[in-house]
Amino acid sequence: MLRGTNLFAVAGLTVAAAWSVLHQTWFGAAQAAVVIAVLVVVVRMLAGRDADLRALRRSVAREQVLSELGTTLITTTDQPEVHRLAVEAAGTLLADIPGARATIVDLDAGGFHITQAAGAHADTMRGRSVGAGDRTAGLVARLRAGEVVVVTDLAALGYTNLDAATDRHYTLLPLATGDRFFGMLSVSADADLPAEVFQALQALRTQVALALASVALTAELTERALRDPLTGLGNRAMLRERLGGALARARRSGRPVGALLLDLNGFKQVNDRHGHNVGDELLQAVAGRLHECVRAEDVVGRLGGDEFVVIAEDLASARDAVVVAERIVESLDEVIPIGSRRLRTPASVGIALSHSDVEGPDELLRLADAAMYRAKRRGGGGYHLHGVSEAAPALT
Repeated sequence: MLRGTNLFAVAGLTVAAAWSVLHQTWFGAAQAAVVIAVLVVVVRMLAGRDADLRALRRSVAREQVLSELGTTLITTTDQPEVHRLAVEAAGTLLADIPGARATIVDLDAGGFHITQAAGAHADTMRGRSVGAGDRTAGLVARLRAGEVVVVTDLAALGYTNLDAATDRHYTLLPLATGDRFFGMLSVSADADLPAEVFQALQALRTQVALALASVALTAELTERALRDPLTGLGNRAMLRERLGGALARARRSGRPVGALLLDLNGFKQVNDRHGHNVGDELLQAVAGRLHECVRAEDVVGRLGGDEFVVIAEDLASARDAVVVAERIVESLDEVIPIGSRRLRTPASVGIALSHSDVEGPDELLRLADAAMYRAKRRGGGGYHLHGVSEAAPALT
């Protein structure tokens, strides 16, 4: 449209000049001057209309970016993906601004961590981390309170090597909802941000903060659904899920997975004599001891009551599972102090290893449960490996 306006002006001026040449009188010159004045007014009106149309197009484009981002975020359940989508949209909003860059920054006790970046020199910023010292304490407090902060001097915060362009202004938009803080969107450019772009970024950060809150809530609800609230161990649902995955990996690798199911002897008497509060504390102490007995890669869970399960993957032989069972029996055979009380609830442990006949998690747990009752019949603490006769010698 601007090119058409320019052509119109040139044509008009050409006509005016021709008019003046053809009518070389004062009256002709006056008429040419009037024509030129009218043309100037018309050109200015057309230029203003062009500017308004360009501004409208940019506004519609920004609204489109925010609309598409909001639609996509509704179905996004992964925090890194939310970060990627957010910085991609912010980069689009900043595309017409020289030297503009947007980054998503996580904040924890270790400092600031740039997870995503778009725009000028994005590749050099993505993945960088800087510490948070005493100089940034006030800044962090303001961000956590939800305040938008403009940083004009990185060096004053102790960051002299973060960005080559140290005179850039950084607009920090916290990603927060209520008392939940999810980091920040940092925006910088060679010049001040236009007001309309800043407003769009404000809308974007609200969308992203709500999406991150939704992701966090989903993760928390999922965690609660898979955790035993008393001990913090995985519950029956988590154990079935983890055991199913372990069995699938065992079929591919040919190395068995072991399920160790244990029951506490005398736990009912503890509840009857000392009350359920003491019984709960005892279960929590048992959970702690179980973690000390297993390998780092093993999974510990609580089926319910006083029954616990350990999932041991990638076993070289049955002996590997037996070693874990022996540690458990030895640890839980010792007295457990609960307040002024000294309680002892030896464990009976049943061990079952996966093989071609095991159809799934429930089948393996059933075999471990049967082995546990074999151990329990012998009294006291002990273990039994499914498929091994009572008279068989201990595995060495």
